Amino acid sequence: MEANNTVAQLKERLNKDSNDIEAAISLGNIYYDSGDAGQAILYYRRALDINPDLSGVRTDLGTMYWRNDDISLAEQSFREVIKRDAGFGHAYVNLGFLLHRAKGDVAGARAIWQQLLAVNPNHDVAGKARELLQETALLAM
Repeated sequence: MEANNTVAQLKERLNKDSNDIEAAISLGNIYYDSGDAGQAILYYRRALDINPDLSGVRTDLGTMYWRNDDISLAEQSFREVIKRDAGFGHAYVNLGFLLHRAKGDVAGARAIWQQLLAVNPNHDVAGKARELLQETALLAM
């Protein structure tokens, strides 16, 4: 019941101030965590309308598009993050996953993970990129 109160309070805040970016992101995150991709997308897009430079929100938006089986919008979101914020490693990892798992493009996925290592070898997800490159090495042959 507490989550419902939180959602109601956040929606009320957003209704009072349509530029309340914290409320929009919080609502997106609540719906993300509960697996409601449609609602998460709605609130993440609202947050990005207020500030389009939020790499984490745009990456989460891409993940929700993917969960909603909209592969092209998911890919577009991840690529947009990389274009706007080349050092944001999570977008590379997610884009690679999408290329590999949703599109069967192992070579494309590996190229994205290698790009992350070239751009930001010390990012907190660089180790994950190295691990994924190892896991997919035989698939690329």
